[in-house]
Amino acid sequence: MTGPPSAQPVLPTWSDQLADRLFTSPPRWGWQAADEPAAAATVDLPPPRPAWVEPPHPDTTALRQARSRAVSRLVRRSAFAVVAVFAFSTYQLVIEEGVDAYGDSAREVYAVVLLVVAALLGIGLLRAAAAIAATKRALDAFEQPYRVFRAEEQRRHRRALDEWQAAVHRHQAATVGANRGRAGPLWYPVHPLAQPTRVDVLGGDPHRHGWAGLLVTLGTSVLAAGDRITVLDLTGQDVGGGLLAVARARRLAVDRLDLPADAGRVDLLAGLSPADLADCLGYALTARREPGDLRHERALATEVLRRVADCLTGEVTFARLAAGVRVLRQVTPGPGLSPTELARLAEQVGELGQDESTGRQLRFLSHQLDTLGPLTPVTGRTPWSASTVSVVATTGGRDDRGERLDHLLVQLVQRSLPGLGGCLVVAGADHLGVATLDLLSGHARAAGVRLVLMIDHPQGELEKIAGTGGAVCLMKMYNHRDAAMAADFVGRGHRFVVNQITRQVGRTFTDGGGDNLSASTSHGSGAKPGFLGGRGGVRDLSESRGHTWTGLRTWSLADNLSTSTTTGRVYEFIVEPQQILGLPETAFILVDNSAHGRRVVMADGNPGICLLDRVSPTPEPDRR
Repeated sequence: MTGPPSAQPVLPTWSDQLADRLFTSPPRWGWQAADEPAAAATVDLPPPRPAWVEPPHPDTTALRQARSRAVSRLVRRSAFAVVAVFAFSTYQLVIEEGVDAYGDSAREVYAVVLLVVAALLGIGLLRAAAAIAATKRALDAFEQPYRVFRAEEQRRHRRALDEWQAAVHRHQAATVGANRGRAGPLWYPVHPLAQPTRVDVLGGDPHRHGWAGLLVTLGTSVLAAGDRITVLDLTGQDVGGGLLAVARARRLAVDRLDLPADAGRVDLLAGLSPADLADCLGYALTARREPGDLRHERALATEVLRRVADCLTGEVTFARLAAGVRVLRQVTPGPGLSPTELARLAEQVGELGQDESTGRQLRFLSHQLDTLGPLTPVTGRTPWSASTVSVVATTGGRDDRGERLDHLLVQLVQRSLPGLGGCLVVAGADHLGVATLDLLSGHARAAGVRLVLMIDHPQGELEKIAGTGGAVCLMKMYNHRDAAMAADFVGRGHRFVVNQITRQVGRTFTDGGGDNLSASTSHGSGAKPGFLGGRGGVRDLSESRGHTWTGLRTWSLADNLSTSTTTGRVYEFIVEPQQILGLPETAFILVDNSAHGRRVVMADGNPGICLLDRVSPTPEPDRR
């Protein structure tokens, strides 16, 4: 038998803990560490934790055996009574005929005998039932001291447990107070001095842990200010999942769309006029990562798509657009077009050039539209919801459909910027190309939307636009050319300190206890013979019962509960490419050109820093 289980507290999830701190903190993109000496304090450990040990049950074997005998006696007598009644019922007529043969006197004696036998059977059954009740009362009375003792022990254990929990809480509070006074770096929030129009996040680890942490830290600042945030995740590695979890914990309206898995939930082309559809698809289908003059290809693609869209009278889908382009190529269009639409498209064949270059372009357009054909909508909803946090994520694949889908989403969000507001984050923007990103930046600036671009490899033409929006976050690099570019961008004379945080929680305990209970029961009986050895003598009955209970309870526990935070200087470095290669995953160098002058700060975007003890609510005075 075990004691009653103690109630276990429901611990908050990591997203709940972060939401409580991040949404009440001042605006920040991360935290920078600075040394500040403080006096150490010693805190006594809490008292041992009481452990429940179930008291042993008293020995009730004799009483239970007596109750078993009484039950057996009742069963036997009941069975005998049933058999007797059954036998009498079976032979009643025969017996009564035999009695009638002896006359009236025999019938009277027969009736008296029946009454006596019935009375004896009833008395026997009643005595057997009374014996069961008596043994049960004796058993309950014998166990009553044990039940009283156990209930008192439970109450005493609960009181001791409450006192221990209160002592642990006092110890934890004292430990937190002592930790606040220990030496080590304090954490100060970091953010640009002025609001930049665009933020370039360059570098990052392959698993995107750094981007995800920075997005939680930066995104909650945007949400705490009352703005919306839209995340276009093109990495396929769930960069926006952490921000969604924290926003849900804050009970904000959130929406997530995974493409192409959730393509049936939205219509990517919803709300677009034929002209807008042609411009959007023309740019998305002809965009390239490499710079070059694509105006001729884009103009032809836009004209073809506009003509096809004007000829379609029903729903406009990628599959129907591809079929329309095949009509212009004078090949079999396949199903999906009505006779009226086929006739209208056939009239457009002569309007386009029949040279080889036009044929190649038409074949390219039909192929690209076919790759997007599986994105068939079921509803007319657009990809951009009205939720406070909206995440649209793709698989991050670099095949034709993945690249075209990414470019299409950028064109769609570019046209939706005036209605989005707040902040737009594009994660994994490397493959979009400089022209696309530059155009997106211009539209975001005109719409008053803050744009955050997360770029893994800032090489080639991307290097030329880095920092033109006012702020750059340089994270860990894995390529020496990227690291050299980052070091040159920062300037190879800045000196930084990298800090390390470790948290340890340990607990060991042992417990013990004991109880001792002894009980005894004795029965005795005797009889004196009657006169001349007859059976009518005097019978003596005696019964004695007693119990001795000794209770010894010892609670012995060694509990070592310690939570320590060690934060110290790991190494100091001057900016060089090899140092950029060795940065922690969540660390970044903020280069702030948003205000007058240039500011360079080493910071950490790990959102868990807000749960530490030594986090300042305001930026460090001498580094603002």
